[in-house]
Amino acid sequence: MDVTRKVDCDVLVVGGGNAGLVASLEAHSRGANVLLMEKAPKKARGGNSRFSGGLFRIAYPRGTEDFVPLVKGMKLPKGELEIEPYTKDDFYNKVMNLSEGLSDKRATEIFVENSLETVIWMKEQGLNWDLFWDFMIKKEDRLFFPNTTTVLQALGLGEGLVEMLYGIVEKRGIKVLYETAATSLIMNEAGAVCGVMAKDVDGLFRVNAKSVILTCGGFQASPEWRRRCLGENWDLVKLRGTRYDTGDGLKMALEIGAATVGHWGGCHASIVSEDSPMIEAASANSERYCYHLGVLVNRKGERFVDEGEDFMPYTYAKFGKEILKQPGSVAFQIFDGKIIPRLRPAYQNAIHVENDSLEGLAEDLDINIEKFMATIKQFNEAIINDEAPFVPFRLDGRRTRGLNPDKTNWAQKVDKPPYRAFAVVCGLTMTYGGLKTNERAQVIDTSDRAIPGFYAVGEITGGFFYHNYPVGTGLVRGAVMGRIAAAEAVANTK
Repeated sequence: MDVTRKVDCDVLVVGGGNAGLVASLEAHSRGANVLLMEKAPKKARGGNSRFSGGLFRIAYPRGTEDFVPLVKGMKLPKGELEIEPYTKDDFYNKVMNLSEGLSDKRATEIFVENSLETVIWMKEQGLNWDLFWDFMIKKEDRLFFPNTTTVLQALGLGEGLVEMLYGIVEKRGIKVLYETAATSLIMNEAGAVCGVMAKDVDGLFRVNAKSVILTCGGFQASPEWRRRCLGENWDLVKLRGTRYDTGDGLKMALEIGAATVGHWGGCHASIVSEDSPMIEAASANSERYCYHLGVLVNRKGERFVDEGEDFMPYTYAKFGKEILKQPGSVAFQIFDGKIIPRLRPAYQNAIHVENDSLEGLAEDLDINIEKFMATIKQFNEAIINDEAPFVPFRLDGRRTRGLNPDKTNWAQKVDKPPYRAFAVVCGLTMTYGGLKTNERAQVIDTSDRAIPGFYAVGEITGGFFYHNYPVGTGLVRGAVMGRIAAAEAVANTK
């Protein structure tokens, strides 16, 4: 296609979220002329990263000692910091267990192995880190962080992460094109990717590049792609993340013969409030992640998941799918007076139903009263170790027996008024299927060969996550692989 406008660069990065920003910084530090292309307008820049919690799951085998360079300069509450070690084996095994052994082993090893080094590098670039205080346990004069959750968080959450990285990008003089979408990849006669056709508010233009890195996300913002790949009713779910990840990069890559891999019928589907917006729901404080402390019922008044199967970071991304299967695709989180004070800040001032009687609560919710009352009665009577201590930061073994499904941790009788209920639905964050890449982040074609000059990183790639997802893994994977892709892309320009 002939166009009058043309732009030249060494490395073109398509997609301005965490992975693309890190790749841009790494490529620039290696001397390349970098161009970053962002589909969103400047005020909405950052892709799904903007709507994340800014959490980075890393391996820290020395515990507190590994955090010393990361928290340097931070203002911490009074008390001695104590962070339980989280080894590389802990991290690797969690990813593999949650994927039922399907995650690409070598790819997992790479981002686990490089996780700590990468966040230290990000700190050195100018990013400010914080600790994830929601799961801090105060033990006398100690600030204790168990290794059962993610500890590291970007200052200012996802928006803070994105804005800090863009600030660094701008300070380095890296050019960013906003409201600009790549529409197709350009290949030369040797079969190498050498640029893209793009579209902005002024029309079509060509970008010539020696290497192209796609970091433009999956297809979660396209109802058509969701219905086709994920199945019935997925076109109707609420979208937690960015509206701009509509599968454009996938489409372009498939057109030039890129291979796909991974769980195309799988996705990150967590739990959000029923009243949250249909698009970019994560911006509305909509997460409802205390379900493990109470019981979860559907419109029939029946439980349908083991709320205490594991810690929230290891179940939240799959329970949304189970809610979608329920009547009306809605469920209700039920808490009694013992748990209400423990609810996370997102629950404060949120829409809810409260009643001093369980029967009144069910009536207010317009669910099956008789079945709900029977469910709670059976649940309370099935708790076999009610005298055991309730320990929210450990798998405490307080469980039921004889129910289908049982609750295997944190089971407490629902018996202390007031009773409070929150209506929740499925919230889609990202998709798991994507482009096939190798350990150098090169895109592989359908003949199992690397496509010269072509790289992909982040949610556009597949093979990393299947069935489930450990919180904080996507951002660190994107950062680790973003640096690798950048190094390879710059080497390709020599």
